[in-house]
Amino acid sequence: MRREIFSGNRYRILPDHTGNSFSTLNTGATALNGFDFNFRKLLTRSNLEFRSIAANLYLFLGIVLFSISLLISSCQGLVFTDDKGDKGDKGDKGSGSLAMKFGEAAVTKGVTKEFPDSNSFTLLVKRVDGSIVYNGRYGDRPANMVLVAASYDVSVFSRPFSVPQFDAPCYSDSKTVVVEKDKVTHLQFLCRQSNGAVLLSFTPEFKSRFGLWSTVLSDAAGSVVYPFSENRYLFMNPGEITVRLKQSAVPGDSLGVLLTRRTLLPREMVAINLHSSSGETGGGEGGASAKIVIDTSSIWVKESMVIGNLRDGSSKELALNADELAGYAGLKGVWVCGYIAGYLTTSSLISTAPFDVETNIAIALTPGESLKSKCAGIALPTGAIREALNLKSKPGNLGKKIWVKGTITDSYFGIRGVNSVTEFAME
Repeated sequence: MRREIFSGNRYRILPDHTGNSFSTLNTGATALNGFDFNFRKLLTRSNLEFRSIAANLYLFLGIVLFSISLLISSCQGLVFTDDKGDKGDKGDKGSGSLAMKFGEAAVTKGVTKEFPDSNSFTLLVKRVDGSIVYNGRYGDRPANMVLVAASYDVSVFSRPFSVPQFDAPCYSDSKTVVVEKDKVTHLQFLCRQSNGAVLLSFTPEFKSRFGLWSTVLSDAAGSVVYPFSENRYLFMNPGEITVRLKQSAVPGDSLGVLLTRRTLLPREMVAINLHSSSGETGGGEGGASAKIVIDTSSIWVKESMVIGNLRDGSSKELALNADELAGYAGLKGVWVCGYIAGYLTTSSLISTAPFDVETNIAIALTPGESLKSKCAGIALPTGAIREALNLKSKPGNLGKKIWVKGTITDSYFGIRGVNSVTEFAME
């Protein structure tokens, strides 16, 4: 290899970009120093560019890792994993993940109540066979739990609720999910009020007249005395509820007098104002009004009821309405009133002419009723009562208000009714 000597220094000939040997064309120390300067500059620039690229790469990786950590930390969900080596449930089903979070309901201009802290909710995770995987505060849920791929019932609720309680709204939601192997199942809860509530208010006249009586509200799970001085909502289980007056001083008065019976829906907030009527009119002729206001979380209902002389069916003036027969089954000589709505068959209410049956009629609280479930059946005995009230020979009776006296039965053509009628009156 040929070597060139400049200024007493020895340099190895470098190959150029074409593969040929690089030879200095300049002579003297100036050319050599220029070459040395350019070479060092090239190396320095390359090194700086490499460091810049590396720094940018580290920055990008840092941003990615930071974003992932934010995503994990901000997730409101619960992730379940399965470890084959764990002593818990094992098998060839594998593992899956379940991510949970609370959703948000649409916001409206209606009146809304403050939603409780979701971390204070109770989270219950069960297998479909009923075995419990987790039962505790949602905010204290573990980050990881052993969970084989299977079906699970998952529920959250703001408070335990079983019997009527004052100031006890319950928000809840429940889902059934299938966790699959090596997959993430996303679950979102939309918690809404799952119970309803009733607020009673009493006029001074009502308090004065029925001061020795107790007002009792009942649902399928229990009963609560509602004092005249109470001003809170009583939260109750959805379904049929009753409001009754009971004489506090009468031992064994288990039923009392039924004031109203209604179906309470979830999220329904019912306010009932109880008045005392000074008149002698019975059969539900007192004034009543209802107003419904709907918002994002509840259905607000305001009602006004006029309580006459404690309708108990003991006279025509105190006749029970057609929808008030529950609890009176088996009692004889009870007066009931309502509007003739048609006649009954085994499967339906016939409310349009021609009418082919004369042995029974159906009455309802309001004229024009077309639902059999909202009627009471009246068995018409042979003789003057049948001749006067049946629709086959007197179709013009449809819609008229009548009063009948007889025995209350729990089942007449599938609904409550009156048989063994002995007296009647027509408006």
